[in-house]
This record gives sequence, structure tokens and C-alpha cells, in this order.
Amino acid sequence: MNYLEFNKNKLISLRTIAPLFFLIILLIIFGSLNPRFVSSTNFSTLLRQSSILLIISLASNFVILMGSIDLSVGATVTLAGVVAALLLGKVGMFVLIIGPLVGLLVGLLNGFICVIGKIPSFLTTLGTMSILTGVSLIISKGTPIPIRTSWFIDLANARILGNIANIFFWAMFMYFICIFIQFKTRFGRYIFAVGGNELVASLSGVPVKWVKIMTFMLAGLISGLAGVLLTSRIGSASTQMGEPFVMESIAAVVMGGTALTGGTGGIHRNILGVIVIAVLSNGMDVIGVHPYIQTLIKGMVIILSVAFSMDRSRIVIVK
Repeated sequence: MNYLEFNKNKLISLRTIAPLFFLIILLIIFGSLNPRFVSSTNFSTLLRQSSILLIISLASNFVILMGSIDLSVGATVTLAGVVAALLLGKVGMFVLIIGPLVGLLVGLLNGFICVIGKIPSFLTTLGTMSILTGVSLIISKGTPIPIRTSWFIDLANARILGNIANIFFWAMFMYFICIFIQFKTRFGRYIFAVGGNELVASLSGVPVKWVKIMTFMLAGLISGLAGVLLTSRIGSASTQMGEPFVMESIAAVVMGGTALTGGTGGIHRNILGVIVIAVLSNGMDVIGVHPYIQTLIKGMVIILSVAFSMDRSRIVIVK
């Protein structure tokens, strides 16, 4: 092994352990500043808060892994939640299908525009984010939609094991399903190939256009389910409920080890990034950090996580 290879392996190792080191530092700081942070009650709260972020980060990870970005996941969550809240009294349990179906159609739209229209994913999803937000505002008339159906609220909030809410088990179920898709299916391997080198993947027989469209559809499907579960967890649907998850999910994905350049990382690493973001948010709440300061700190963490994890050897020019 030559000197360059040694340094590269050393850097990869540092990227891998840095989130864990940062997590330990956060636990020590918040635990020492407020003992309530390490209580069992706060632990169950932390699990509940991080579950939706984990599900949404799964959607973001698939798209990022193939070298694209989806800024519309938060708006998709909102639209699916609003539609579910509006139709709950009419269709009952079918909202569990309708919410993900809404997300699936959004993903199809994103994929079609990116692939057929040849418009960069950043611009495409930035536009659809605005469109979806507008649709949510129109159909909800800009007001929160309360939920009074007990079975729907229990979907996320009922407790099976001790003080752990159902939403945690939904998140774990989706986590392992997505790991299976990514590592045990041909489609999952195609996503890695497209993210690694789209031209080489195409020359190797990978149906690149189909993979891109299907990946956006999968991300939309997962985001739609997250919207239904989020509505269940908070007991209402509002037009801003998905907004905070856009940047947090991307930060969690990148901090977990999936490069924004695509092709490296994976769903299995998401959980560490999600825990770091969730602990940071929860800890700042517990010790009483002002919401404005929290937003500032989260922004700094996102920049640092991207700067540290990005593989610059694959980038010739930074624009």
C-alpha cells in the first residue's frame, strides 16, 4: 500500500467514525447540562421524534445515492398528510394507501421532468416543492386540519412495548425494507451503478432512465407514507409540517456516510445520521436553546457534515 492509498483509507475511516464521535460529545454535553436529557421519558420522546426523520431520510437516501437530490420530500409529506386528513372520514383505512399513492405520483412527476425533460433534479424538485406547497394550501384553505379518529391517532401513538410508540416500529419496518431493496435486489444495485458513473452504467446495460424514474417514485412513495404517519403522530395536518424535514433528512443522509456525489454509502448508514440530528434537536430543546439559535446551529451542522463527508476526488470543478 503506497502513501496516497494509506491517507485515503485513513480519511475514509475518519469520515466513518466522526458522526459517532460527534454523537458521544453531544450526549455528554446535554446530559451534563440537564439530567432530564438522559431520563427514560426523554428517551421515548427522542425515539418518537426521530422516527419520522428516519423514514424521510430513507426517501432522500435513494435519490442522493444515484447522484440526484429531492428537495420536494417535505412538500410531499405535507401534501400526503393533508390529503389523508381530508379523506379520512370518507375512505377510512384506505388513507394508508392513498397517502403513499399521492407520494408515488409526485415521484413519477419528478422523475419524468428530470429524465424526459432533462432538467436537473435540484431545479425540478425545487419547482415541484413550490407547486405541492401551493396545492396543500389550496385544498386545506391554509388552516390546520384536526384529526379526531382514534384508530388513526393510535396508528403512530399507541404503545406496544412499554413506553415506545408505534411510530418507532413503523420506522424500523421501513428501514429494514429499504435495506433489503438496496442490497438484495437488482434495482438497488442499479441505483449504486447510476450514482457511481451514469455513462458506464448505461454502457453496461443498466436501464438508467427507468432506474431514475423508479427511484424518484420510490422516494415519493416513502415520503407519502411518512406524511400519513406524521399526521397520525401530531393529530392534525398543516401546510408547514413537512418543511423542517427537507434539510434535516439530507443532513442525516450525508452525515451517515452517503456522499452527495452519489454511488457510495447506503441506507444502512442513515440511522447514525438521524440519531445525531435527533439528539442535537432534542438536546437543544431540553436545555432551552432559543428556536432561532437552534436553526442557526442546525445550518452550521449541515454545512460541516457535507464539507467533511464529500469525496472531493470525484469533483474536478466546484460551482
